Amino acid sequence: MPVFYARPHAVGKALDVTTVLAGHAEAGSSRKERLAALAGDVRRVVAEDLRATPDPLGLSLDLGLPDGVPLLTSNDLDTFICPLVPRLTAAIRRPFVSVWASKRHAPTSSIAVFQARPARDPGGAQQFQVRTTASIVTDAFRQQIRNQIAAARALPDGAIAVQLSFVVGPRRAWPNLWKVTIDSLGPLLGHAVDARVADGPDGRITDLGLHCVVDPDMGHDVVIAIRVNAAATA
Repeated sequence: MPVFYARPHAVGKALDVTTVLAGHAEAGSSRKERLAALAGDVRRVVAEDLRATPDPLGLSLDLGLPDGVPLLTSNDLDTFICPLVPRLTAAIRRPFVSVWASKRHAPTSSIAVFQARPARDPGGAQQFQVRTTASIVTDAFRQQIRNQIAAARALPDGAIAVQLSFVVGPRRAWPNLWKVTIDSLGPLLGHAVDARVADGPDGRITDLGLHCVVDPDMGHDVVIAIRVNAAATA
């Protein structure tokens, strides 16, 4: 069964993300390079916390966007955590079971490491549980998710809070599932009917919780519990 973990209460450590945010690109560097540099900064900032925090590990990233940067149409949260978490995992050789990310208009950003603790199912205005059998590099993976959430109703315009809980086999690198899963949530996020998958308004997600449990009997299948609510923009 999917497992959800509690949102951490730990106070995060200050993190400088200005060079990565829209409108703050460093001359001569790509966004991919800047995200890689951010991963290195994060590792240095939380190195002591990573050593001191017992398993299971959780990570929380809180992005503060300048007032002039659109909140709901830029800086998708998955573009920050997808390169960040695998780099940290490889560096410390310990997996994360819960990853939180949020964004808001604020002068500062922060990062926190915490010991993950199971929580009750958060529920949601829209709730689904799907199972996939296809490879994530195929369109079939996305289509299987879309077929199983076909009854979804798009939430009204505005910010969205999403929690996804993955049940995977021991050979799965679960961060590889994040972006392809979020890109498959068009019926919930408000895809145009004729839009390409990558065109979805993922920027509407201002609060994202990702969780994982490993089940040796899953093989290559993946079960995903999806919980979606409207989120405050303040």
